[in-house]
Amino acid sequence: MNVLIFLFFILCLLSFIILGKPAFYLITGIFMTLTLFLAAIYLISRNFAVVPVFLIVLLALTSIILFYTNGYNKKTKLAFFCAIITFLLMLLFIPFLTKMIAISGFTPEEIDELASLDFSVAVPFQALTTILIIMSMSGAVIDASMAVASALYELRYQGQVLKMKDLFSSSMKVVQEILGSSIHTLFFAFVANNLALIFWFSDLHYSFETLINAKAFVAEIVVSFLAGIMTVATLPFTAYIGSKYFTR
Repeated sequence: MNVLIFLFFILCLLSFIILGKPAFYLITGIFMTLTLFLAAIYLISRNFAVVPVFLIVLLALTSIILFYTNGYNKKTKLAFFCAIITFLLMLLFIPFLTKMIAISGFTPEEIDELASLDFSVAVPFQALTTILIIMSMSGAVIDASMAVASALYELRYQGQVLKMKDLFSSSMKVVQEILGSSIHTLFFAFVANNLALIFWFSDLHYSFETLINAKAFVAEIVVSFLAGIMTVATLPFTAYIGSKYFTR
């Protein structure tokens, strides 16, 4: 506990040194998002529908990250619009994908640990898996949309790029630079999060065929691929919408 407090103190100190006054909104925003997640868990435990609860949480979370932390301006409004559209598109096809590849629910490797628990829980795991996938990649989508929106704003009002075609062309160069680092960041996050899982499978002497069909491994791979796909899609989408928005 003392280590956590010390690390949090370091985070606050560095935030105030680097950001100044906006660090207050950053830190309080973290506590607000944590409160939202706890509220969502409580509501689901009270038999509220999973999808509506988490959609409200996702909307509030995006608003906190963009508007509360970064201010209400043209950049954040553009990023918010593009992020919400991306989330809605994800919500349309991810349920079919999770049902098709059957990654909902617990994995066989978890059964021994859960044997003493009651499985008669009134929670639809199909919907829960869909929402968890969307939530897990929401940070990458919001980050990508905000990065492009900020670059577009600077090109338009500092670089004096006036035409929509020129602004879109310039923003796509920024997209290409952001894309490489974003994909590598997602890949390293996948490796770091699942390194213990990979070692576990190695200790269990899983064959390659068994590994690529294991629910635990496939679920993580699917999340990583979807995060990459939606990040790649968000970047040019934000660039196009932003070029029209800033030159209208």
